[in-house]
Amino acid sequence: MGYGARCLGVLVCLVAPLVAPRTASAQLAPVGVPPGVVRIEVDGTFDTWDHAFRDGNREPLGSAFSTSALGSDLLPSLATYDTLIGRVTGIGDYRLNLGSVTGDAHADVTSAKVGLALGVFRGVTVFGRLPLTRARMQTTLDVGADGNAGPNPGAAAQQPFFEELGGALTTLESQIAAGAYDADPASRALAEATLTQGTQLFADLFTLLGDPATASPFIPTGSSEAGVALDSRLDGLQTTLESSLGVGGFAARPSLPAEPATTGDVAAYIGNPFGPIGVQPGDEVINFRGDAETGLAVTLADRWDRDGKRGGFRAAAEGLVRLPTGRSARNDRLLAIGTGDGQIDVEVRGVVDLGSGNIGVRLEGGYSRQLAFDVVDAVAPPGDPFPPDSLLTTVRRDPGDVTTLAARPFFRLARTFALIGSVEHFSRGQDEVEYRGPSDAIPGVDPGVLALDTETSSTVLSIGVTYANPGALRPGGTGLPVDAGWTYERVVSASGGNVPDVHRVRARLRLYFGIW
Repeated sequence: MGYGARCLGVLVCLVAPLVAPRTASAQLAPVGVPPGVVRIEVDGTFDTWDHAFRDGNREPLGSAFSTSALGSDLLPSLATYDTLIGRVTGIGDYRLNLGSVTGDAHADVTSAKVGLALGVFRGVTVFGRLPLTRARMQTTLDVGADGNAGPNPGAAAQQPFFEELGGALTTLESQIAAGAYDADPASRALAEATLTQGTQLFADLFTLLGDPATASPFIPTGSSEAGVALDSRLDGLQTTLESSLGVGGFAARPSLPAEPATTGDVAAYIGNPFGPIGVQPGDEVINFRGDAETGLAVTLADRWDRDGKRGGFRAAAEGLVRLPTGRSARNDRLLAIGTGDGQIDVEVRGVVDLGSGNIGVRLEGGYSRQLAFDVVDAVAPPGDPFPPDSLLTTVRRDPGDVTTLAARPFFRLARTFALIGSVEHFSRGQDEVEYRGPSDAIPGVDPGVLALDTETSSTVLSIGVTYANPGALRPGGTGLPVDAGWTYERVVSASGGNVPDVHRVRARLRLYFGIW
């Protein structure tokens, strides 16, 4: 859905109150529909956010992958190479640093929900709704030139070094076997120690630099601390071979990058679909249906705007089932969002309208039971933006249930037109996650990490306008029954895990037609 379509939807909802007849009064839209009447619903929302609340603190969405030093903390697949480089350089706490990363992210979701509601008996309404959704996530990362590592030039570039070092070690081994150092025990001991250390160094460096199956994608730059330390160690080995053991040394050195990694280097590494991560940054857009819902509404009492008086009392209850007809977020996109949640929800809601004269309030309470479902996910903490694909498996997730409370006060500017505000509180319980079965389990990895920070709560404020005219549905009324509304909503506080700081524009238009 494009920008023009969104604007048109909002415009329709704003204009509807001005063109619809005002012969009857019913300020707030009823939950149910009179018997023999069908209601056509078009509800539109536009959500946008570039910040989120984490543990109650508001921070940029891109901070999830921003860091002063990109290394194995955010890219666990580099941890093995940290250990190798530390061993060959003698730097015990060595960490690859690809540079500082400034991340930026922006999300927006546009949804048009089309629905039908039919009054089947007095006070009983059945309904169904299907959203058509456009979900977009834009992410960018900018890598600074302050790292200590750059891209590995590749196995071919390292081959001359390994040929010379391997040749020198082979010569040393042959001379030991031939007894060249037997006359001097100290020389013999030095030769054997040098061969052992040199062979281990060769193996470590070949694993790190030269083996296409294991080589690190990033290695220390020549001018970095690790690059200088490696060069110094190789100089020492060469001197020992030439000066103390009479073995021709090796002039070649490993090919180390001159410059640290760039943004393109890092993006290519983490986004490589055949690499260890396969999570692509960039712009992702999904146009698909959302999660459909169907249910039943029961009007328990309706004494609203009766006998020529404004206000009164009205109460209704609603139950629905939300189906997983949307598309879940992808595992191969950074901070991906989908058009649906992936599970079945069973929801109940109660609504009470109270009012007198120009002032009134709608009170709402709801409870949503989110049923368990199977999903392919990376078993990693929620704050890990680049989990290795070795952690992908199928888990059984039981999402926490959601409780909502809302108060929506309004003030009538006319019998059918009012300003309305609201305060809503959402509370979500903690998820429960387990492996689907023994064959899906990853040894040593607790699936419970996926449930971390899933218990959340948030408060949303909104302001807008609402119009409701029952027209010919009320005795003595004429004209097309219609209700419409427009609101702006904003998350003002949150606690617990990750809660998007959403700005939402909501527009609604509903038309009523008698069919019997």
